[in-house]
Amino acid sequence: MNQIKNLKITVLSDNFTSTIIPPLIGEWGFSAYIEADGIKILYDVGNSGLPVLYNSEKLNINLRDIDYLILSHGHSDHTGGLGNKELLEKLKGKTLIAHPNIIEKKFLNWNNKLQYIGLPISKEELETNFNVIFTKKPLEFSSGIIFSGEIKRYENPELNSGLYRGGEEGVETDHLFDDAALFINTTKGLVILTGCGHSNVLNIINYAKEVTNIRNVYAVLGGFHLLSSDPKYVNEVIGKLSSESSKIGPSHCSGNLAKSLVSKDQFVDFGVGKIFQI
Repeated sequence: MNQIKNLKITVLSDNFTSTIIPPLIGEWGFSAYIEADGIKILYDVGNSGLPVLYNSEKLNINLRDIDYLILSHGHSDHTGGLGNKELLEKLKGKTLIAHPNIIEKKFLNWNNKLQYIGLPISKEELETNFNVIFTKKPLEFSSGIIFSGEIKRYENPELNSGLYRGGEEGVETDHLFDDAALFINTTKGLVILTGCGHSNVLNIINYAKEVTNIRNVYAVLGGFHLLSSDPKYVNEVIGKLSSESSKIGPSHCSGNLAKSLVSKDQFVDFGVGKIFQI
């Protein structure tokens, strides 16, 4: 597996903004722009698409130049930007890679009411606007960069409380089999980028090692879905992460506790405008 020599990941959308100049905007959701040895990737599109559009302009990132659009899973805080006509037009014609289950109807139990939190556009609209590749299996779509496909569940629990899938005939617990990550092999080791980590960030790390046959994990970045988890479990996960990875960048749905538990020398600020670079 080829090693990426130059990697730059810029956070375009997150719950928190981390820069003063230029002034940027955030929202509940996630999106990151990746440059890896000349390949340009947009990973998720946020909730409304507005931060992605605004922040990319402020940071001099031309979204029309991307080579790939990757969707980490079907939830609207990662795919909702596709409902933004301006953003959709900028991304039209690109190669989109995702797990096929992203098209499922997805719901959140919010205040005892089911709220729709799935894709804002249909499968037909996806296939009209993009060169779509649906895959459950790992896919090395560019040398040194793997789309995980369906994350293997090991002994660590799924993080999917209150989440459902279904339709007119009823709903059932959503196991989020569409939850996917990126595995990037760099000169310093694996860099793992997650969206929400519903499949559990510890499972994601184990699967990355299995798929790539690389044991050295340099960085784990993105959402870990620990915001509502029991504090003891958050402590356990961050403790294990600290022994697995040199750098840890909890963002989006990870929660403040998870961030606070990462040691200073390992912590990566991964809010809007922040850049992770090798």
